[in-house]
Amino acid sequence: MKLPHNVPCPNGTERARKAKELRNKATEISRTRPHAASRNNGEELDYAGAKFPSNFTKGLHHDEFGILSFGDDYRTFVEAINSSDSSLFENHVKDATDRATEAGSPTYQCTINGNVPQWRGWESPRAGHVYELQGPDADSVGMAPAPRVGSSEKTAEVAEVYALAILRDVPFTAICAGNSAKQLCDGNGNAKLNGQQVVDALNSMPFFSGSGATSSTPPYVDSTGLNGFERNRRYARTQDPSDPFAAPLTTETIFRGSTKGALNGPYLSQFMLVGNTALAGPGGGAASYPGKAAEYDLQDGFVRYGSLSIDQRSTVHKTCLDHMTDWPSWLDVQNGANFRGADLFEDKRRFITTPRDLATYVHYDALYEAYLNAVLIIDAMGVPASKGFPEPGFREGGLGSPRRTAFATFGGPHILSLVTEVATRCLKAVRREKFNYHRRARPELMGGRMALVECGEAGKLGDARDAFEAMHAEIPTAIKKAIIAHNKDQNKTAMVNMRKVDCTGGSTPFGNFKDCNLLLPMAFPEGSPMHPAYGAGHATVAGGCVTMIKAFFEMFERNDGGVERPLFDPGQAYVPNADGSRLVQDSKFSGRLTIQGELDKLAANISIGRNMAGVHYYSDYFDSIRMGERVAVGILLEQAPTYGDPVETTFTSFDGDFISISGQADAAPTLTVIDRDGKPSSNAQWWLRHVPGEQMILGI
Repeated sequence: MKLPHNVPCPNGTERARKAKELRNKATEISRTRPHAASRNNGEELDYAGAKFPSNFTKGLHHDEFGILSFGDDYRTFVEAINSSDSSLFENHVKDATDRATEAGSPTYQCTINGNVPQWRGWESPRAGHVYELQGPDADSVGMAPAPRVGSSEKTAEVAEVYALAILRDVPFTAICAGNSAKQLCDGNGNAKLNGQQVVDALNSMPFFSGSGATSSTPPYVDSTGLNGFERNRRYARTQDPSDPFAAPLTTETIFRGSTKGALNGPYLSQFMLVGNTALAGPGGGAASYPGKAAEYDLQDGFVRYGSLSIDQRSTVHKTCLDHMTDWPSWLDVQNGANFRGADLFEDKRRFITTPRDLATYVHYDALYEAYLNAVLIIDAMGVPASKGFPEPGFREGGLGSPRRTAFATFGGPHILSLVTEVATRCLKAVRREKFNYHRRARPELMGGRMALVECGEAGKLGDARDAFEAMHAEIPTAIKKAIIAHNKDQNKTAMVNMRKVDCTGGSTPFGNFKDCNLLLPMAFPEGSPMHPAYGAGHATVAGGCVTMIKAFFEMFERNDGGVERPLFDPGQAYVPNADGSRLVQDSKFSGRLTIQGELDKLAANISIGRNMAGVHYYSDYFDSIRMGERVAVGILLEQAPTYGDPVETTFTSFDGDFISISGQADAAPTLTVIDRDGKPSSNAQWWLRHVPGEQMILGI
């Protein structure tokens, strides 16, 4: 007897026609959603006569004061980025070595391991021209204009990265406690400021105090003196509705992320510390390090990769050793010197304990690494997939079939691939923002500009002088004094001899540089990557990956009351012990950590960890994770009609919105947004919330 359905239906021509329909539908979903209009902050035009002192010129040739030598080199650089002619980088752009060769002079003053450094290439400067076939096109998402030099927000961001450099070797637990400056390094000396002193200094600044702030756009402010984008980022620092734009920072809120979860509990997300129970079973608290025992517990910090175990203890950079604190190495780096490979490391691995440890992690991580770990931890804990999926498996009851178990769809392989899928699309979107639109200078360049002002050479900044002098005046004296003293210590003979970058014989144009050295101490010998600051690749990927995880796993309790699913029992949270060798219970925490909150915190940790290295600002993090979130939502919306069953997922956005994505075969998907005040938000309002406008897309 013939089986009634011995082949799938549809198949052959009908299946091919259906597949084409779905591809066309995905195209329409992508084309008809609101398209963000990106616009930079106007500094390129305003300060072109000063040779673009606030823009990304790294790799081009700079004079002895760190000012771009040839303004036209920047113009041709931008042309090569944005032109449809892909040959211009090779045929038109002149880098620092080209100009030095023309002048018959050496490009660099320093050596690395005894050799003259090579020039570093710009990293994927034309990635923004690449098209995507799934999810939002890179040109359809965007970011707000970056804060301008001279604004109180930009000044506050510079002060924050200075403060993070000062506290780089102080444990997070001590920063949060506020009263200790003891560093976790040889000799256990003290940082120049403790957490409370940093908080007091930052709270005195106009952007944080709410008094006398200068906006990036003075004509477009409200009574706070801030524009809408600035207000969003100021509110995010403290998230206090009773005093949204002037609530003081505390040692418990400083350097944290922009979500409620990021402000709750220990500084570090539990997903960067804990592991899961071993395949062979629990270790009963007796698991050994370096982890030879087959049995171990969550607090031992081993993540199961099938039958393998990955240790959350991290290799860390040499403690209390910073880089680029002397003018010759700083100038060489601006000219594109490749000092990668000059890193030094501690002999033993440990749990991430200090800002330097976190900076090391984000120096070497595969961009989706932390989120892959989080998925494996969450899955091993038995957290169910979204209850709106058709294949919930046999864990916690959902709306789907009790006879089907998730695997290829709605199971482990599905979410593991989603995390990697969104990462590469986020990278292309953020490359378009950073190279094709904003071209914002990295913090290391701002340190050089502040040094010019402090050393009495502000005139070198041309018509940008007033803006930079205003920034210098707003940075608290306590922070400036601490940086100068810190750099003096870093430039002592013992520290200089430790580094692999040798600048003996290098020159500085300042007669009193040790007393006016406001260079930003960097965690990496090479400084920042060879691409602009805004947006941030790590942060955009963080936004995309964490959104995928939140959408895939069930984030709420079973009663549909909007109560977030807990990660642990109330009062349970882990922090590293004094030397980072083991995890211990956080005795000061009595609250409740949630899965969603710790995922949001994870995105913040990875993103702001780059600030701790000195390579990004807070606004790079804030706006980038929200762009990454939209890339992920766009992919999910396009995938929703491809499933044969109805699907729905709900989660909380980085802005506190309640997000619901639903769809089924043959139907257009639905995106529902309820904002943090409980009001419905249109799709257009949500997609365009953090951008300056919308591109009008005509029918194609």
